[in-house]
Amino acid sequence: MRASSTWRSTIARAPRLPLSSPLATFFAIATFSTLAAQTQTPLEVRHVIGLDGVKSQHSGKLSVQNDALSFDAGTSQAKIPIASIDDVFVGSESTRAGGKTVGVVALAAPYGTGRLLSLLLRTKVDILTVSYHDANGGAHGVIFATPKGQAAGLQTQLRPAATHSDPPPSAAPAAAPADAKPVKLTASAIQIQPIEAGAIDIPAEFQFAIYERLIERVRRDGEFKQVFRGGDREAKAVPDLVVLRTTILGFKEGSETKREVTTVAGGTAVVVTATITKADGSVLSNTDLTGKVRFFGENLGVTNDLAKRIAKILRESF
Repeated sequence: MRASSTWRSTIARAPRLPLSSPLATFFAIATFSTLAAQTQTPLEVRHVIGLDGVKSQHSGKLSVQNDALSFDAGTSQAKIPIASIDDVFVGSESTRAGGKTVGVVALAAPYGTGRLLSLLLRTKVDILTVSYHDANGGAHGVIFATPKGQAAGLQTQLRPAATHSDPPPSAAPAAAPADAKPVKLTASAIQIQPIEAGAIDIPAEFQFAIYERLIERVRRDGEFKQVFRGGDREAKAVPDLVVLRTTILGFKEGSETKREVTTVAGGTAVVVTATITKADGSVLSNTDLTGKVRFFGENLGVTNDLAKRIAKILRESF
């Protein structure tokens, strides 16, 4: 009804032109295109992580409107100005259509049938990763799970605005022994840099999920009065700032389906070096860590395990 009313009011304001006039044809096409854009159907998606004020795994509607990428979960909403978007990536994942509850039901099923049930209830989804920066220059990454085949359309809409500029290279930390034992440090603030992949081929959603989960956990732990994102210009004013750099050393993407069916294969693992430095780049601590997901959970679950392990190192060091 709203679209119909809008159409009538638009036509009422239109100049009276002969139907054969080229201007009339142009006006009709332009008006129809505008209305189509206004009534575009939002995508039903799942927010994996990354939006401030929106809980992880909440479902909602994702759309591009008024120069922003908008997510509406009913009780919570978020918008990312398109001008602030740096890049957009599309990946894929196999997930359980019924969520964790179905997994429990599959386990409780008669011997041999639970694994078959788990296979039948699997579905493929697209993983849409959007990297952007806030007003202070802080780096963000938001990840959505969308219906299969739908993320590419959003990527096409958003990518023309993306700058595609690589982040400025951070100062290389001074050499330090690998796996040096953490020592008790003091600092009021920490700046967490985006995850560095180097030569390791790892999907963007894994890099940004580690980064966002790590920021989330370190803030929750409360070891630091301030937790800055990489690129945040306000961090430069903190005299006792320390910096966390995480570098990917190895990545193995497994299969959630294989994990649930065989229970002995299909594990996903990410190996990293977590380096704590002073603001000038001098190294305070180096630790190698491995995050794993062996049985239940999507492959992206490995990022949560890794973030927990890195956050533990920080708790033990400060």
